[in-house]
Amino acid sequence: MTRGFRLPSLARDACHVLNLSPRLLFGLLLGSLASVIWGGHAVVARLALVGQGFHVLDILFCRYVPASLLLLPLVWRHREEMRRLGWRRIFVLFLFAGCGNLILFVSALKFAPATHGSTIAPMISPVFGALLAWWLLAERPTRGRAIALAVMLAGVLVIGWDGLGQHPGAWRGDLLLAGAGVTWSVFTVLLRRWQVSAIPAAAAVTLVSLPLILPPFLAFRAEAFFALPPGLVVWMLVAQGVLLGAISMLLFARSVETLGATRASTLSVLVPVTGLILSAVVLGEEIGPVKALGATLCMGAMLVAVLFTGRRVG
Repeated sequence: MTRGFRLPSLARDACHVLNLSPRLLFGLLLGSLASVIWGGHAVVARLALVGQGFHVLDILFCRYVPASLLLLPLVWRHREEMRRLGWRRIFVLFLFAGCGNLILFVSALKFAPATHGSTIAPMISPVFGALLAWWLLAERPTRGRAIALAVMLAGVLVIGWDGLGQHPGAWRGDLLLAGAGVTWSVFTVLLRRWQVSAIPAAAAVTLVSLPLILPPFLAFRAEAFFALPPGLVVWMLVAQGVLLGAISMLLFARSVETLGATRASTLSVLVPVTGLILSAVVLGEEIGPVKALGATLCMGAMLVAVLFTGRRVG
């Protein structure tokens, strides 16, 4: 908890009843806020693309311009770590977590519903990441974790199967979402292999992405983008660039510092929960029994994988 931070009396009472320290409650709050912001990503992007006249290039512009301005001081503060990492490795990280990853995710939402976006990519990432870590880091999953990851994959397949009936053509978006999950998992495993802090590395990748998306945006979309209603433009800049591109990262980083990586990672279960709720409320997407079953399998297995199973080296 930051120096001088004071919890209101109601929060202090909650800490006492739940036997939580104020610091722990503070970390839980920050991590939960970050996960809720991430959970709304698919809903915001789907609404922008399908219902508000935005293009994929518009969303890239809204993400990387404000986020680069906000995260530049963070990269500067960690410049020695970035210097040790080197430009070649930063570029490799960019290939997997930069604008290409966002293009896969956002483009998928032109075909697949937001309920798929908020579940498939976040669940594919830990499954493929575990396989990659086994190969690159010699982190062999325990039997319990392997079973949990298999259940998560089964949940993803159930969600995709449900989409075949309710959303014809969604399979194209599902494949792109799987690609987004796979590329992000490569990014996270490389961070561990190279022993790099995730937040400054992600900030550096954001800065590398900016000069690549600006020329096509200015050439093909700038005029149409700024002709959109000003309120929508401001909202998308705030939602994509400020909340998703910067604040969520900083909230999660502070949560990890406060709770530790394992506790903080359990809060990621809120990503699909938030996404499913917002998809139903904002977009009116139906959550039928099959999709609910797939999401339940994914979220339950995620909690089990983080809380009750581990990995062994070798």
